[in-house]
Amino acid sequence: MPACGFGLVELMVALALGLVVVGAAAMLFSGTIVAGHTSDNLSRMAESVRTSYDLMVREVREAGASPCDAQVLTANVLTQAQGAAPAWWATWGEPLRGFDGAADFDGAAFGGGVGERVAGTQAVVVRYGQTLDGVRVSAHNPAGAVFTVNPANHGVAVGDLVMVCSYRQQAIFTATAANPVAGTFTHAAGLGTPSNCTSKLGLPVDCVGGTTLQFTPGSLAARFVAAGWYIGNNGRPETGGRSLYRVTRGGAEEVAEGVRDMQLAFLPAGGGDYVTAAAVTDWSAVLAVRVDLTYETHDASTSTAAAGQRLQRTVTFVANVRNLMP
Repeated sequence: MPACGFGLVELMVALALGLVVVGAAAMLFSGTIVAGHTSDNLSRMAESVRTSYDLMVREVREAGASPCDAQVLTANVLTQAQGAAPAWWATWGEPLRGFDGAADFDGAAFGGGVGERVAGTQAVVVRYGQTLDGVRVSAHNPAGAVFTVNPANHGVAVGDLVMVCSYRQQAIFTATAANPVAGTFTHAAGLGTPSNCTSKLGLPVDCVGGTTLQFTPGSLAARFVAAGWYIGNNGRPETGGRSLYRVTRGGAEEVAEGVRDMQLAFLPAGGGDYVTAAAVTDWSAVLAVRVDLTYETHDASTSTAAAGQRLQRTVTFVANVRNLMP
């Protein structure tokens, strides 16, 4: 009767085939993990792209916006807007301003600390009036520095920077008191921080004597917003260490992680091409901003990047500054 079982040759063949199958399965499993890892990194990058576009580009488009007319004369009575060195967030004269990679921006100093600006990356500041939905002036008492508005629940809080405008003139001031029941807010002088250098909202601005102006019923109210956008250190070198930041007078906040660089170009009125910030001579005549943002993956060594490197992609946005267009 012949012997049963496997011989040595059959056993070795079976082992070899088993190793091939196990190796193929291991490679497939490893490839699936790497593909999933890469997909997760690309998804994070895409989310940063969407966030940057939705928030930054939308705000750049609003530069110079006013509830009435972007070209109307403006009385800015903020104390911090006066003098030879006004606070960057208090001024209105330049609704848009870009900064080259070596140009200082008061809102974010160059440095290696968290939230500080990365040297060589560019920055942009925008200023605009953010309309308060449906809020209109029903009465203005210049002597008492009181606006009465409709609806009563106006959304203005003490310390807010407010813009009120008619088609004759607009004024920027700090709300020194606010009553959402009575529908009032005030613009008294010398109270709080920031403060008003005068309670009189007419032109020319005179912080000693002041120029009286009474806004007519139907004038519109808005929040005055000044915001800077830049690339800053986020304190997480293991994920690339850089993010897109937005800074206001209240401080800086991280908006989108993994934004490595920002380069800007500006289209002046009458110009045939985009130019650098240093070449712009009149910031009130800039019609569009081209924004080149370089993004990188959260982790290094994705399947589409070299070993130890993060995958990078540069995305270009163009924001038409609609409020400055003729």
